[in-house]
Amino acid sequence: MVREFDLSALLQTALTAAHEAGLVTLRYFRSVGLPIEIKGDSSPVTIADREAEKTIVQIVKSRFPDHQLLGEEFGERSGEAPVRWIIDPIDGTKSFISGVPLYGTLIGVEVEGEVSVGVVSMPALGEVYYATVGGGAFCNGRSIQVSPTSDLSESVILTTSDRSLRVDKDSAQRYDHLVERTLFQRTWGDCYGHMLVASGRAEAMLDPGMSVWDSAPLKVIVDEAGGVFTDWQGEPTIHGGSAISTNALLSESIRNILGIGTR
Repeated sequence: MVREFDLSALLQTALTAAHEAGLVTLRYFRSVGLPIEIKGDSSPVTIADREAEKTIVQIVKSRFPDHQLLGEEFGERSGEAPVRWIIDPIDGTKSFISGVPLYGTLIGVEVEGEVSVGVVSMPALGEVYYATVGGGAFCNGRSIQVSPTSDLSESVILTTSDRSLRVDKDSAQRYDHLVERTLFQRTWGDCYGHMLVASGRAEAMLDPGMSVWDSAPLKVIVDEAGGVFTDWQGEPTIHGGSAISTNALLSESIRNILGIGTR
């Protein structure tokens, strides 16, 4: 079913849109006095988020006017085609407003319910990660693969905030057990953590709370890099409200320690 659509054309549009949106974000990045609003879910938003999303929507609609869109800032836009663009103009807004370059522009393209194209652009780092189903995963034109590490004691574990992994006694104990068995842990978080896994620089990225626009491009990139992407129920989906990316060789052991798939 996915083969009926030209994934390369979708990818090229996603890359163009992410690039142009990234330029928008850079105009505001480390800007003194940038106004910050707090949304109903207590997350911050800026004019950069909104302008970047508008830029993506304009580019997509100019090329694929019948496609559906879902953006974090402006919601759903209907379309007749069974293709939906899922957009997060700035993933890691807290990093963005703090002047930290670990934020990204995310675009995932669902074709008949399957995310078939993913782009994660890190504008302030100059890194662009992308993949199509069956086409491999890349960063700035170079093929990427997850790490070949098979020993937990040599693995690097990432999360956006370890507070999110200690919401109750059982979760805290499980995370502490993982910490004890792994080399070290860092909060190189949000989308960048998942891209570090996809490119072999970390073995796991843990995100117990995610929206669909946070996850949309991650699965196809991690999968095509040879890794494993699931939600915290162990399902290979972007719609589970959570996410964990791992390399292939440690996937089972890390998920077992965290109780993923048993919750």
